[in-house]
Amino acid sequence: LVTAWHCGKGVTLGQIRTQAKSNEITAIPELLAGLDLRGATVTMDAMGCQKAIVQQLVDEGAGYIIGVKNNQPTLAQAVQGLLEQAPAR
Repeated sequence: LVTAWHCGKGVTLGQIRTQAKSNEITAIPELLAGLDLRGATVTMDAMGCQKAIVQQLVDEGAGYIIGVKNNQPTLAQAVQGLLEQAPAR
């Protein structure tokens, strides 16, 4: 199951079961399509770090925070480079 959860209200907004022999990558867009994401900030683990999913969030007017893993080395290196350039606080 892939679940959309509203952290502030503590409620489940929706769930989609993944298809047999599939994974979350195919279920996430379907779940997101059923939600009003305008102005929302969507968080996901690295499974949701896919160009089409991020584009869907942008198209729907949502912000996003998505984990990045080393299985996408170019993206992971770019993020690491940005973090290294950020001013220390």
